Amino acid sequence: MSQGLIQGSMREAPLPDIIQLVSQGSKTGCFNVVDDSRRAKIYLKDGRIVHAVSSTTEGLDAFYEVALWLDGSYTFEEGDQNVSPTITKPNASILMEMGRRMDEWRVISQKITSLDLYPISTLLPGETPTGVNPREAKLLGIVTGWYSVAELAEVTQKPVLTVAKDLYGLAMAGHITLKGVRSGKRPTIEAGGPPVQLEPTTQSVPVPAEPAKHEVPQGFPLAEDSGAFPSTASSRQIPAPPAPPAPLHITVPAPVMDPVRMAKYTAFTQRISLTAKQVLPVEHHEMVNRLQAKATQALLSGGGPDAVKEMALGVSRSAVDAGADAELVKSLNAQLKALFASK
Repeated sequence: MSQGLIQGSMREAPLPDIIQLVSQGSKTGCFNVVDDSRRAKIYLKDGRIVHAVSSTTEGLDAFYEVALWLDGSYTFEEGDQNVSPTITKPNASILMEMGRRMDEWRVISQKITSLDLYPISTLLPGETPTGVNPREAKLLGIVTGWYSVAELAEVTQKPVLTVAKDLYGLAMAGHITLKGVRSGKRPTIEAGGPPVQLEPTTQSVPVPAEPAKHEVPQGFPLAEDSGAFPSTASSRQIPAPPAPPAPLHITVPAPVMDPVRMAKYTAFTQRISLTAKQVLPVEHHEMVNRLQAKATQALLSGGGPDAVKEMALGVSRSAVDAGADAELVKSLNAQLKALFASK
């Protein structure tokens, strides 16, 4: 892959943010997501989410399943995967829904720390629970310690997040406790027909090690009174050696992109765009948009802070080339320098 490999962890850089970043570059490829023994793939075609598959389902259900993998890790590999589309909704709506579910699960997981725990009722025989809704009351009747949270979702044929949300309410009310081992008797599931025979998963699949965390740079320094943006060296660059008498053909491994840095630099390109549009007339805004899109592509290719600097310089040069008033260009340069100096 000439464009490099994107990898990260859900805790460090949430997956919806990284998918949004990759989609802005109209990339085609696959996100491989891992959380303990769970695996999922999310496919993009020209920046659009077109398919997802997990070990249990596919389509949107598989895509939203990943929202509960807060400790998961992911890699994006560019290249056409030739899959049949199962997702037709626009990226914006499903990424927003995924983010909402992740936020909801962060709260729920403070009590329901794992889908492999076994909820069991704390009520005494004949005791009537108070402060529960009908759905929670129905669920309370089958939490005997036999089914785990994930298994309860399967046997009741409800989304796991819905079941976890109800269990969270019951746990907060003190009506259930959660144990790490199966116990009690298998309950009868009325609505779903005969109880489903579920066996605990015993196979363990190794999880790839998370990428090393990198310190995020604190800003983009400017040269003093030079009137130009300084050169900000990327950590991946080394001084070029003198040219040898004959060219050498060396294969260099594709760089691993740090999603936290990419998100930081992408946000800075948006600030440059906003600043430029506040100064320049409307007829120059399309030029700014093109330079921002070019900077995004450079970031996805491992360009680092140099891509951000080049965008700012490009905006200034293009304004001059387009015949912008000298005072307007001077004001634009002052605003951009102030923006960089504030980092």
